[in-house]
Amino acid sequence: MIDEINRGDIPRIFGELITLLENDKRGVSHQLPLSKEAFAVPENVYLIGTMNTADRSIALLDTALRRRFGFIELMPDYGVLEDVVLADSIPIAGWLEKLNERILEHIGKDARNLQIGHAYLMERGRPVSEMERFTRIIEEDIVPLLQEYCYEDYPTLAAVLGEGLVDTQRQRIRYELFEPDQRDSFIQNILAPSPEITTSPQIVEQEEYDEENGDEEE
Repeated sequence: MIDEINRGDIPRIFGELITLLENDKRGVSHQLPLSKEAFAVPENVYLIGTMNTADRSIALLDTALRRRFGFIELMPDYGVLEDVVLADSIPIAGWLEKLNERILEHIGKDARNLQIGHAYLMERGRPVSEMERFTRIIEEDIVPLLQEYCYEDYPTLAAVLGEGLVDTQRQRIRYELFEPDQRDSFIQNILAPSPEITTSPQIVEQEEYDEENGDEEE
């Protein structure tokens, strides 16, 4: 397995083996072009190269390499996060899916390849199960990534992440909401952009409050 194969120096990775990777040459001894030695790649040897489709460098992959590999697209798998609800309020599969929908809607070009993968919310092959860890993942991993996507564009960042977590006027993330004593406010604000995924009493109460205030203003 070769991680991020597109970032590597392909001639140095494969060397003379590049000529022997094709299916019709497997298991058959061939003379290597430089060393002149006889060599064969067994039929039961699999080479797996991973790459991030958001990385523009994949466009530089040599055609000779492309035709020696089959390509399988791996998109976010919400199924592995099913049935996990944190703090009796946050169904993380639904939350991640809605977050990615907003990325697709607001990020623009190449947004499909910029979606947040389910692996961010996995640890040791299992979905995160602690609210504290979930909060840290959002603060330390997902928020910085979204900031990179929306570089200096805070209105777009607020549209993706939620206006409750992004202070567009001051152009800052409301990091105080990630503190343990702000858990209820954090939950309320992180779910606010997609209230349909939860029946949390806090969210329902906030929606009713917003509707009442809206009616009064009118």
